[in-house]
Amino acid sequence: MTVKLKGTSQGSITDFEGNYSMKLNTSNGTLVFSYVGYEKQEVKIGMSNIINVTLQEESVALNQVVVVGYGTSKRGDVTGSISSINAEQIKKVPIVNVGEALQGRMPGVQVTNNDGTPGAGVQILIRGIGSFGDNSPLYVIDGYPGASISNLNPSDIQSIDILKDASAAAIYGNRAANGVVIITTKRGNAEKIQLSVDATSSVQFKPATFDVLNAQEFATLATEVGNKENSPVLDAWANPSSLHSIDWQDFMYRSGFKQNYNLSLRGGSEKVQTSVSLGVIDQRGIVEFSNYKRYNAALTQDYKPLKWLKSSTNLRYAYTDNKTVFGSGQGGIGRLAKLIPTMTGNPLTDEVETADGVFGYYDKNANAVRDNENIYARSKLNDKKNISHNLIANTSLEIVPIKGLTLKTNFGINYGASSGYNFNPYDDRVPVTRLATYQQSATNSFEYLWENTVNYSNTFGVHNIDVLGGISIQENTARNMSVYGEGLSSDGLRNLGALQTTRDITGYQQTWSLASQFARLTYKYAERYILTGTVRRDGSSRFKRGNRWGVFPSVSAAWRVKEEGFLKDFDLISNLKLRASYGEAGNQNIGLFQYESSYTTGKRTSNHGYVFGQNKTYVDGMVQSYLPNSDLKWETSKQTDIGVDLGLFDNKLMIIADYYIKKSSDFLLNIQMPAQTGFTSATRNVGSVKNYGFEFNIDYRNNIKKLKYSINANLTTVKNKIEELSPGKDAVANLQSLGFPTTGNTSWAVFSMSRVGGPIGEFYGFQADGIIQSQAEIDALNANARKLNNDNDIWYIASGTAPGDRKFVDQNKDGIITDEDRVPIGSPLPKFYGGINLSGQYKNFDFNLFFNYSVGNKILNFVKRNLISMGGEGSIGLENVSKDFYYNRWTENKSSNKYPRAVWSDVNGNSRVSDAFVENGSYLRAKNIEIGYTLPTKLTQKANISRLRFFASIQNLFTITGYSGMDPEIGQSAGTSSTDGGVTASGIDTGIYPYSKYLSFGLNLEF
Repeated sequence: MTVKLKGTSQGSITDFEGNYSMKLNTSNGTLVFSYVGYEKQEVKIGMSNIINVTLQEESVALNQVVVVGYGTSKRGDVTGSISSINAEQIKKVPIVNVGEALQGRMPGVQVTNNDGTPGAGVQILIRGIGSFGDNSPLYVIDGYPGASISNLNPSDIQSIDILKDASAAAIYGNRAANGVVIITTKRGNAEKIQLSVDATSSVQFKPATFDVLNAQEFATLATEVGNKENSPVLDAWANPSSLHSIDWQDFMYRSGFKQNYNLSLRGGSEKVQTSVSLGVIDQRGIVEFSNYKRYNAALTQDYKPLKWLKSSTNLRYAYTDNKTVFGSGQGGIGRLAKLIPTMTGNPLTDEVETADGVFGYYDKNANAVRDNENIYARSKLNDKKNISHNLIANTSLEIVPIKGLTLKTNFGINYGASSGYNFNPYDDRVPVTRLATYQQSATNSFEYLWENTVNYSNTFGVHNIDVLGGISIQENTARNMSVYGEGLSSDGLRNLGALQTTRDITGYQQTWSLASQFARLTYKYAERYILTGTVRRDGSSRFKRGNRWGVFPSVSAAWRVKEEGFLKDFDLISNLKLRASYGEAGNQNIGLFQYESSYTTGKRTSNHGYVFGQNKTYVDGMVQSYLPNSDLKWETSKQTDIGVDLGLFDNKLMIIADYYIKKSSDFLLNIQMPAQTGFTSATRNVGSVKNYGFEFNIDYRNNIKKLKYSINANLTTVKNKIEELSPGKDAVANLQSLGFPTTGNTSWAVFSMSRVGGPIGEFYGFQADGIIQSQAEIDALNANARKLNNDNDIWYIASGTAPGDRKFVDQNKDGIITDEDRVPIGSPLPKFYGGINLSGQYKNFDFNLFFNYSVGNKILNFVKRNLISMGGEGSIGLENVSKDFYYNRWTENKSSNKYPRAVWSDVNGNSRVSDAFVENGSYLRAKNIEIGYTLPTKLTQKANISRLRFFASIQNLFTITGYSGMDPEIGQSAGTSSTDGGVTASGIDTGIYPYSKYLSFGLNLEF
């Protein structure tokens, strides 16, 4: 507990037993007693030498201050659905990205790590998927809307408030359809000056690997398959015992290390309060040649020279340096398990790399190897750098001319700049020699914001009103440049002018702007009945004149039943509030100028130019980029919410429950266009999607003698349903390809289908029906196909179908397996998700156990498909497979109903999209387990230390799941766009940058 002489910096801190002592020269002063989580108490000194107090625990649910957008409110007065976490909760998990702090912490907010790449972001969905485009929420940092959280230091955050329903979020209008995340950072205070040092060091364990064939096992299987199908094999494989075995996963994976240091100085006087903070993160990834560094600096200052005048300033800068050569997806981690485990092309070595730097390589003159690149050599010789700078600053001035009336103006800027290059040297270790390639790029953006608000709040007897009105303007200008080419005379050159051939030059400058007016009225009667109405009118340059302006209203009400006479004296119930709301919000996150024709020169290789004269001189031309749509407008989300807040046993037990229905309409979708337009698709406003479900949050806090503990659990159900698509269209296939094979019976061109009546991004394919065991079974299937179709030249699947191939369900009963037999085979969306948090303190020890979970979601496991598919795409070369497949596949001597036979040419399509590769993705993860110890005050006071705490924690200790892949937490697939159909490629395991356990040690030091 802190004890301070009011109006001075003189103070003391109690020991664990609550004892304190102070030497004072006055008896007219007032002592202020304060402690986190308890109500502050003031006691006049008088003539007493002993002053004892007992602090009352704060009613967190009722008195907590919540940021509601252009203002604050007490939790007990909130009429919408808002969830919050504070600095104490955030710092319990050592994180790099702010989004990770939200995972499993509150209902209605689904946070998924898309991959484990150092510095990677997360996918945040608030109450489901409402669009085929961008579903990201709006982020507001210290009053600046549209800021990015990717570079924000989590240590600087004081609180995060999430506006989930439209009534709470509508004040932000056409950017609030996906919810609003309001972040308030730490500031200085007038009570004391505090210097804080936080340090954490973490060791990340080497990740688990797939159990694949070694060189001897692979050569044996390759020779077996080659003899049966006359497929190409290398002569060296004929003697397996002579081969050197390579474990590519072991070569590319390593242990990681992360360091996180934060230094802050906060304090001030009654007139001026200042906060200065510095932060450093340095992370070495668990995949070779990946690392991330970030440096943060922040300054805030509040100045109140007069009672009626106040200014506030926020300044934040971030510098990042990140490099990941070998990342997620089919071009990266997804290749590791497939690579053939031996290289025999280099007569000097069969190792990946020798001690003197000589690299092995595959046989360059044979087509027996599908992926014939020494990926370690390619990654090690790559020279890559990505640097970014971000500066966000805003300053505000508040004037209170009369009691209750506040005039405020807020001006801010947001500047970002990034640059980088990517160089790959000349490479003759592959069948077709590669020239050196070099790319250089640079981007920058400048944005300004100017907002002006008027707020009036007053109480008239039992009536209280709070009125807000404001205007806002925001404008952003971005520039981009990129040059790519090949052929350099020396691998030491990094010069665009030295490129022999320039393959691609791109660049642009574009500007968007937003103008808005908004208002909010809150009326409260007798502390029991609360009514709130908001409206915002937005105009966006992203749309053509006539469609630029939109109005987004909302209304919400709350009844504090506990304040009624019939319940006021009922002690069991300490709080009861009923809430109801309706509101509308918009989504303007589309590409710029899609309502107008846009032209581009394109790449020279795209044949967009012309050839003139006898010398056939090439001249760049211009082509139309896309088909414009002058009728484009923003998406609209209409949401209804009914909720109840219940407190029992003096609010020791708090229960919050909500039922919500969110309907999003006029979402932007690329729909197929007639060939005569010259385009395959065009963007249109079409259809509607509904998300509905329940949210529950239970929080219990209590003390048992010297043990203080809290238990929190939250659960969210969500049902996603497409109600309408474009006229005449009842389904949309995946809008992202992910680099999958697209030809023959093994095609994965279509892997999801979003159908009316079903969820967005539902997996779509064939239903497997076991393994064909005999030729007689094939003959019967072929005979049935010919009978039903009256055609003797057709087959059940293919003429090459043989015993050991996979059988599929004939859905339309026509006797043959075609694309018409594809059906929905699982959804990547969970039926429910949430988190469980257990915290406690006993004397000087504290502990925290945090779990998050997801139930009911499916995963389409493309990695599993690769691990049972020996033949390369298009029957070109061979690839490695898993030992599980090798020992449990179907053979003539050992039948199996688990895996099909090993083949080079998969004419039957055993590896096509089917439910054989769909798995249950449900999981329960021990996200963080931490134990800490705070040194006794009597020891630290001798060194003028206010608090010194040591802690140890382990992240991702275990995951309970039935999923066979590396990790069941799979969001939007690597390489997909969040604004262009990426949601139709969610829940697909293409080989993500792995997660693994972290072991962390650290300290928190305060002076």
